[in-house]
Amino acid sequence: MSQETRAMPRGILTTRMRGQRRRPVVGSGVARLAAGFGAILLVGTLILVTPLASEGGDWVHPRDALFTAVSAICVTGLTVVDTPTHWSNLGEATILVLIQIGGLGYMVGTTVVMWALGRQIGIRDRNMLRLYYGAPSMSETFSFARSVALFTLIMEGAGSLILWGAFRADGVPAGQAAWWGIFHSVSAFNNAGFSLTGRDMVPYTDNPVVLGTLIVLIIMGGIGFLPVVNLMRRRSFRRLPLDNKLIYTTSAALLVAGMLFTALVEWNNRQTLGGLPWLERPLVALFQSTSARTAGFSAIDMSALHDQTKLATIGLMFIGAAAGSTGGGLKVGAFSLLFAVMIATIRGEEEVSAFRKRIPLTVIQQATTLALYHVALVFGFSLALTFAADRPFIDLLFEAQSALSTVGLSTTGTVSLGPTAHFILILAMLAGRFSPVMLVLYMTRPHRKVPYHHPVDSVRLS
Repeated sequence: MSQETRAMPRGILTTRMRGQRRRPVVGSGVARLAAGFGAILLVGTLILVTPLASEGGDWVHPRDALFTAVSAICVTGLTVVDTPTHWSNLGEATILVLIQIGGLGYMVGTTVVMWALGRQIGIRDRNMLRLYYGAPSMSETFSFARSVALFTLIMEGAGSLILWGAFRADGVPAGQAAWWGIFHSVSAFNNAGFSLTGRDMVPYTDNPVVLGTLIVLIIMGGIGFLPVVNLMRRRSFRRLPLDNKLIYTTSAALLVAGMLFTALVEWNNRQTLGGLPWLERPLVALFQSTSARTAGFSAIDMSALHDQTKLATIGLMFIGAAAGSTGGGLKVGAFSLLFAVMIATIRGEEEVSAFRKRIPLTVIQQATTLALYHVALVFGFSLALTFAADRPFIDLLFEAQSALSTVGLSTTGTVSLGPTAHFILILAMLAGRFSPVMLVLYMTRPHRKVPYHHPVDSVRLS
């Protein structure tokens, strides 16, 4: 507080107290988040440009290096060069580090480092971390960040060991199998979709250990830390918070629906599921359904999918993973809320509820805003791609949604779209990964209460 003293006539002094300006709650946090990821992205791009990062020892085109770095830090998986043949060990390691940073999150990484050094961070940044990752309270920020890091390392470590054994049993040399195990485990858990096999997971359609391990890693990364820990602690679905219940039920429903639809439509397609032994088709359909929403791995030729499957996959990518997870998209929680709103409206109910819990109006408004924002992003970037590439619209829509939801699947081949489309996709990946977070932070800031209300009027809907 500061005070201002003013002399008045006849010797009267008046003092007016002036409050300090309210500093923005999330402004510095958003700037720090953007600056942190930007700095890491720049360093990653510079490393990938150098001859040491390429398999042939040549300088890499800056556009290809930037695209790969953005795709890695946004845990997307779209590529403009063949990952195993184009990049050297340094290049692959750089991609892996960017994936880990992008999935685990810059703020969690910073918090863990500061905790290890015995330092502290400000209230605003604690609040930002809580909002972004769903930490239970500001006082639990540090312990939450440590728990997330430990959970990540345990899952990725276990996945690496299992995949190493599976690749080794398939005849891959021991050293290469170990690297493949680590790389694919990190890529799967972070829902990135980068692969070193040269043909994605197509060579392993008959290997349930590889596909099964990747399915578990993708699901665990796409659900996130809190729902898994809450279920382990409470050991009862009924005792879970509403958010966790919606994540589990909606994710399971989408997983089953995607599997059944893919199997039904592609069962007799000789270029996809129809070309596999019938015993392998259910697992591959499950793998595709799991990967379609967030991860970007594929065990079939995506370009040969029927248009119906492409459209259904676009819908799954739009919904995406859970809030606070490594995946992107609208998020299953927001989708569940919108579905609950629709049901309540059709029934004529004034309150929106799920699992006998009433949902606050503010949360519904935020979910609606996010949904409309994602629709606007998909429309805008799909339209931009139609000007930059001469491809069927369904494939361009698929590419735009894949970039925005940080999935990484492609039905047309990203490399063939050209430099202009690549630049558009770079912007789409960055927008899809970071702008929704900043929108949520902006919506959850403290608002000034309006001291008046506008008169009520109605609008025709049909």
